[in-house]
Amino acid sequence: MLNSLLPSLPYQRLIDPMWEEEATVARQHGHNVCLFDDGQQRIYQPINPQLPTLYRGWMLTASEYQRLTELTPLLVSPAEYLASHQAIGWYKALTGLTPRSEIVAAGEAEEAVAAFINQRGKCFVKGLSKSFEAQSVVTSLTEFQDLLSKQGIEPTDKLFVREFIDLADTPEQRFFVVRGEAFGATGQAFPEALKPALQTLQNRWFCTIDVAFTSTGAPLIIEVGDGQVSDTKEWTVSELYQSALARLAALANQHKQ
Repeated sequence: MLNSLLPSLPYQRLIDPMWEEEATVARQHGHNVCLFDDGQQRIYQPINPQLPTLYRGWMLTASEYQRLTELTPLLVSPAEYLASHQAIGWYKALTGLTPRSEIVAAGEAEEAVAAFINQRGKCFVKGLSKSFEAQSVVTSLTEFQDLLSKQGIEPTDKLFVREFIDLADTPEQRFFVVRGEAFGATGQAFPEALKPALQTLQNRWFCTIDVAFTSTGAPLIIEVGDGQVSDTKEWTVSELYQSALARLAALANQHKQ
């Protein structure tokens, strides 16, 4: 079992409605549900010190996650959280399995942007942990400068500039990964060609890998994320707790003993 730490409403001892289903499912599986109030930096309901604690909630910055670990020990360390949550922590280890990219300060990114545009006619620009939605696809340096202005991006902010790949018209698949073991929704198998990534990520407690297919059918990794702050996408919450989180709880409790 786990201490399942979920978001409360700000300054209230009530579950955030967006996480009510997860709280219900977690309790059904015997986990100890506790609430984290980011506004007051408080945890409601007692943490069971005999159980590993897993945060499941909204994205946190590096400093926010560090503050949370100061309130209670977490299974996923701040360093491991950032290694999955930010591209700078995983891209170089997975080159060849994911689109070619550069991580560069915004004020120095024009050269990388121009190079990718010259090759493909467009490129994909995002932050280290999230995209800028439709604005992330840029076809000119003018559009790139518009992106910086509209998103309020500072010259020192790091950007993840990526080669644009034509993808098949099928939804991405999200795999939750526990110590290098991948779990797909409805039992979907992880692509054989991408399995070297699981070896690379085997020391991480809980992360996600988003997989897409090119127009020629080749699988590639679109993104790695931290499993604690990743939404379920095509999964049901019940599936997540029956498979990946059941495995995580078993391994984490063995490790804690």
